[in-house]
Amino acid sequence: MSKSGRPSGGLKTPLYPIPIAGQSQAPAPQARSNDIANPLRNIAFRMALVLVFIDFSCIHQLLTFLTHLNFYLLYLFGIPTFLGVALAGGVQRTLRSRAAIYWVVFAAWFVVGIPFSTWQGGAFHSLTPYLRTVFPMLFVIAGLTLTWRECRAMMCAIAAGGATIILAAKFFQNTNADRLAIEFGTISNTNDYAVHLVYILPFVMWVGFTAKSRAVRIGAWGIVCFGILLVLKTASRGAFLAILAGIAYWLIRGNMRQRLILMSAGPVMALALIAFVPRSSLVRMVAFSATDSSTPEEAAESSEMRRYLLEKSIEYTLEHPVFGLGFSQFREFEGAHNQIIGDHGKWDDPHNSYTQVASEGGIPAFALYLAAIVSTFLMINRVYRQARARPECADIRAAGFCIMLSMTMYCTGILFVNFSYFLYLPIMTSLVIAVSNAAQDEFANRPPEPVTPQFGFAPTRPLREYGEERTAAVKSLQASPARGAGHPAPA
Repeated sequence: MSKSGRPSGGLKTPLYPIPIAGQSQAPAPQARSNDIANPLRNIAFRMALVLVFIDFSCIHQLLTFLTHLNFYLLYLFGIPTFLGVALAGGVQRTLRSRAAIYWVVFAAWFVVGIPFSTWQGGAFHSLTPYLRTVFPMLFVIAGLTLTWRECRAMMCAIAAGGATIILAAKFFQNTNADRLAIEFGTISNTNDYAVHLVYILPFVMWVGFTAKSRAVRIGAWGIVCFGILLVLKTASRGAFLAILAGIAYWLIRGNMRQRLILMSAGPVMALALIAFVPRSSLVRMVAFSATDSSTPEEAAESSEMRRYLLEKSIEYTLEHPVFGLGFSQFREFEGAHNQIIGDHGKWDDPHNSYTQVASEGGIPAFALYLAAIVSTFLMINRVYRQARARPECADIRAAGFCIMLSMTMYCTGILFVNFSYFLYLPIMTSLVIAVSNAAQDEFANRPPEPVTPQFGFAPTRPLREYGEERTAAVKSLQASPARGAGHPAPA
């Protein structure tokens, strides 16, 4: 595929046919070509684009909030998409990746652990929706997205969903709350909304980096700035730390142009903070100690509750190290076995996705959870490093950079929210598998960019072609019978 994103010719053998540890294994070129041309897969891929947009925009929840009617958009697009994945071989394509296998074993571990749960019925009823709606998303992008052009379309769908939910806050924010929150959906909680934003903002940034239209790039960066402002207005301390982690990642891994963009945006964002973010929100974001006299009372109570729940999640992990309490059973077990409020506990989740997994699934589930995250990050980092060495693959490099930025911020943010069984990480793994496979094809098919010499003119063809023509001319002269020993070939 050319730099413009158009196909560059027939599918060639990838440059990396030897298996690499942790990397998804691509099928033979002819089989892959057949999969790309499969009309069933093409239809399912378009359904998947809409499904991914719905998930990240929460448009189905917004429509229900506005009309008080359930349009069942997830069923309308989800069922055909999952059928397409199964019938077009998407499951097999996904399971060629080690990261996907970690997620499969992770889900299987909770199924096996149901008989050992503290409440078998509760674990079963909580696990069923996860297996029906969240777990299948692991196979959607990796199973249906085969070319780099399709990877770009899928990332655009995520970015479009992000732009939608960001702009929705302008019109549907909860004006009765002290902190910014939206009025509808599963992420109406301020902390949940903030972490949702830090996940999707890097995809909108990717549009700002790579879009051909200047108007689109300017619009994307405008949405990014507005989105960061919304995150800060939520006064979520977890999301604030996630942004700091993203800034650190940007400074370490970004190129000079990206660092200049960050430094130039810094003063603008500082002025926006002073002008638009309430002082109470700024004070809350930096108030992590419950004993500090300057910490607001609400923030101090929140910190104390989180500390208690964190300690309990670690305690339950050590008490139930193999299978844990059972899928999504921390709340029930803590509430029934403690006397914090009268004769019961907090009846709340740990507010830490990692310790929630450890306490509800045991140490094996926690290890699988971390293994899936690390394997996914290493896979996209490998793609990023390969693309960084190839100037003609700047778009792939930008995609790798933004995906790793999203993972860095999100994995920091979920230290403070209960997102253990949400679709964000399985979808990220699925996207990275697709990007990794498509990138190997692009590395094999894209011709290197011509190198412009320093002596004053730019050739219209790559320099290697001139060198090949010169070598052929020298060999022709050497083989000519008219040239004798006294007339050597030119050097």
